[in-house]
Amino acid sequence: MKAMVDALFDGLSELVYVCDPATHELLYLNKAGRSVYGDRAVEKHEPCYRVLQGREAPCEFCTNQLLNTEEFFEWEATNPVTNRHYVLRDKLIDWDGVLARLEIAFDITERENEKMALALMVDASAMIVDCIRILEADDDLYLAFDEVLRRLGTFFIADRAYVFELEGARVANMREWCNDQAETHKDHFQDIPVSLIENWVETFAVGEAMVIDDIDSLRESGNAEECSMLLQRHVSSLVAVQLVDNGKLIGCIGVENPRLGGRLDVVVTLLLGLAHFVTARMKRDEAQRKVAELIWNDTLTGVRSRAAFHRDYDQGEFGRLGIVLADADGLALVNCEWGRAAGDGILQNIAKTMKSVFDRVYRIGDDEFCAVVEHVDYARFSELATQLTVQFADRDLPASVGTAWQENCHRTVAVLDMAGDRMRRAKRGRHRAVALGVDLASDAAVGSLLCQGGAQRAVEEGKFDIYLMPQSSSRTDRIVGAEALIRYIDEANGTVALPTSFVLALEDMGEISSVDFFALSRACATLVRWQCEGRAVVPVSVNFSRLTASDDGFVDRLADTVSGYALDPSLIEVELTESARERSDDLLRQVADGLRSRGFRVAIDDFGVDNANYALFVQLEFDVLKLDKTLVWGLGNDAHSLTVIKGLVGLCADLGIETVAEGIESVQQLDALRSVGCTRAQGFLIGRPMPIAQFEERFL
Repeated sequence: MKAMVDALFDGLSELVYVCDPATHELLYLNKAGRSVYGDRAVEKHEPCYRVLQGREAPCEFCTNQLLNTEEFFEWEATNPVTNRHYVLRDKLIDWDGVLARLEIAFDITERENEKMALALMVDASAMIVDCIRILEADDDLYLAFDEVLRRLGTFFIADRAYVFELEGARVANMREWCNDQAETHKDHFQDIPVSLIENWVETFAVGEAMVIDDIDSLRESGNAEECSMLLQRHVSSLVAVQLVDNGKLIGCIGVENPRLGGRLDVVVTLLLGLAHFVTARMKRDEAQRKVAELIWNDTLTGVRSRAAFHRDYDQGEFGRLGIVLADADGLALVNCEWGRAAGDGILQNIAKTMKSVFDRVYRIGDDEFCAVVEHVDYARFSELATQLTVQFADRDLPASVGTAWQENCHRTVAVLDMAGDRMRRAKRGRHRAVALGVDLASDAAVGSLLCQGGAQRAVEEGKFDIYLMPQSSSRTDRIVGAEALIRYIDEANGTVALPTSFVLALEDMGEISSVDFFALSRACATLVRWQCEGRAVVPVSVNFSRLTASDDGFVDRLADTVSGYALDPSLIEVELTESARERSDDLLRQVADGLRSRGFRVAIDDFGVDNANYALFVQLEFDVLKLDKTLVWGLGNDAHSLTVIKGLVGLCADLGIETVAEGIESVQQLDALRSVGCTRAQGFLIGRPMPIAQFEERFL
């Protein structure tokens, strides 16, 4: 049988073998098979799976159970010993009286490789087309590169895929993808000298791809530094192709340790096809950056543009948000008298000063700038705004400032409008002072206050103090309270300035808040001292400008200030003017409710000035009504005035509201108030405004 088989199969170039299907013993191997597996393979009586497949157990893909004696069973497999791909034809034959397995192996490796290469190129081309589509469609360059590199690395079964960017003599790893087992080295390859990859640059310069298929050969070529860099990344092979823009090398794209198919030439072909589109995408992004630089940034001052402000803040909810507006004063005059360059210099200095305080600064008009602060409380926002105004003053920069802050901002336009209104009032402040005949250059009270940050600096320098004006019980004549009145003390000239010379201007400038809160702090400190000294403590009323009271953070700031002195809030009576209703009925009601809920007494001041409105009693809950002196001047000799006062006092009594009559200068007026049941009296008859020490000496 063997002689017949030898004669039949030894002349074939295909591998042929016969084995026992039960024991797997190799019974026959033709000449072509012996040339591969050895002449003694059959003589050792070893099993076919050990000789032919290099296994120690029967193959799980064995076809014995599928064979018969009538026809061949055909299938394909790759042999791990020969590393070749075969078409296999199996059949059962008679072998010396027993059934044996005959297998003929036809080597089709080259044909299979060609088929696999074609399939690889088809799949790779589809992958490259997808990458090109991503590069074209994604607006974000980095996100596009991340997805393209992920697809490249995954397709080639690589450790890493990356884009390097070349600028001058430095190279940076722009983006990098790594598989789950590879370690990223992106941060280690930022701003490295181009000399480190000089071999790559020289290769790219002649239009060739950088291909390394053997790291040892690179070491032997003398490129020790480059070799060390690659060994750090555990690189055994890589392909990188150049990115060129108008003949200039701008970077490269590459993959490390690609394992798909084992053909680096395929990787080169595909990367070269993709490189043009990567370069085009980088050029497009650079062009977009330049356009964005013009659109979103102001070229003169270096801050962001008006368009950027609208982009960032026209829509959305921002939580806590504060806006500071600054407008250059008298810029047109500067441009006219000193030239455009001088005006530009002022704008640049204003922008520089704002950037030193705030992160986000925008130029939203020819001479107007806007700073936006997010996620800070009112106290911190106010601190930053004050810091800016002080720096403007220190640098002699003529700028009017307006601020606004909201706890929960849903519409930035509302905050912007409020800040703009305050900024415009700041401009009007100096105009008002001049209209009143104040010499800003020489008037000690107004000249030093009506400049940016002037009020805050005066507070810090101790130039303000409060005078106390006593309030007496109309029934017992006992002193039951005092009103704190602000004074500007010019010790150098020995003068005391009344609030009429600066309060309205500071309101116009939006700087009255620091003065109001100084008066509150001074009153609190005085009350605490009285308690410590064992004096008879009487409540003190403190006036707040309607501008101060309109700030969203007003109630919290006031409560925090008093709490800082560990003082009973009922000892502070907060005076708000009825005219505050002109700004908003809801606002005044919210402020009054907020104060009363925290234990403060709320007084409505100046009732009777202009057109007093009885709707006040329906729309608002408060504790004290202060009757303006214009209502009480006729008391004692005018029955009509007495009737009006009596009606008001009676209404207040029915509502549980105390009444205080201001401007009491005669005994007749005081007696008339007693007759109608007015609660308290205040005026020169009771006592003029006086320093705290004098008040203590007379009444405590």
